[in-house]
Amino acid sequence: MLTRREWMGVGLVGFLAAGQVAGAAEAKDGGDLKKLEGKWITPSGVPGEKVVYTFQGDKVKVEAPSRSYEMTVVLDASAKPEKSIDLKINEGPDDAKGKTCKGIYKFNGDDQFIFCFRAIGERPEKYEQIGFEQIVTELKREKK
Repeated sequence: MLTRREWMGVGLVGFLAAGQVAGAAEAKDGGDLKKLEGKWITPSGVPGEKVVYTFQGDKVKVEAPSRSYEMTVVLDASAKPEKSIDLKINEGPDDAKGKTCKGIYKFNGDDQFIFCFRAIGERPEKYEQIGFEQIVTELKREKK
């Protein structure tokens, strides 16, 4: 049986390890998750309607006129030849839940975020729309 002091030591080790994991994730994303914080918008394809992406930490909530998603975002700013993004769908339509979309991303200044992804299959190699297999999305930071 561990003493109270030993339990405190175990807790401290766990706390420090969690900090190292968070620090490693931050190092891998190069600060890009922080840069994404807030609301971003893109047209929905229907005049007058928009899709809103709200980034907070490693989570994003996507609200479209006909559906919504909640996803975990993993960025790798050191990936070559393009930075990589993985979007794990935590909440959404039943046929999408649990799936991970692989993509690439880039920023154009502070107010435009562009990513290209595939719902299934390999990560795209370039920013190119290919039917519904490979999607390019351009987001603009919502002005306050």
